Amino acid sequence: MKLTFPLTQLRVLLTEAETRWPLGLRSRCGIRDPAGFWLISDQGVYLMHNGLFVEGEQFVVYAEECNPTTMPFEAWSTAKRSSFGHACGCDFIDEQIVRDAIDAGSSLIVEFTATTMTVFAQECS
Repeated sequence: MKLTFPLTQLRVLLTEAETRWPLGLRSRCGIRDPAGFWLISDQGVYLMHNGLFVEGEQFVVYAEECNPTTMPFEAWSTAKRSSFGHACGCDFIDEQIVRDAIDAGSSLIVEFTATTMTVFAQECS
């Protein structure tokens, strides 16, 4: 299963992250990650930064293939199960991976197999 995170939204997410990281970092299940991003699986699959939360709505980037705001339930929930399985999940993605995709003018791709998760940039068409 391949999930695509669009370049234009990644730029917005990085800009927001850069304003929040200096305020502090949140922990992930007790783990203190460096500045970066979390790949979250719950209502859809999305990326968010781990910077300190400030009142208001936090910007997230949904995978194009797993977006509950634009897709019928069966479509996005099938994609979620195909990537993360039935459980909710949270994986850390280093900030440099997202920066490299943006610098290359690329979408970020997260590809799942039965045993691996691979993150890479893909040129926009």
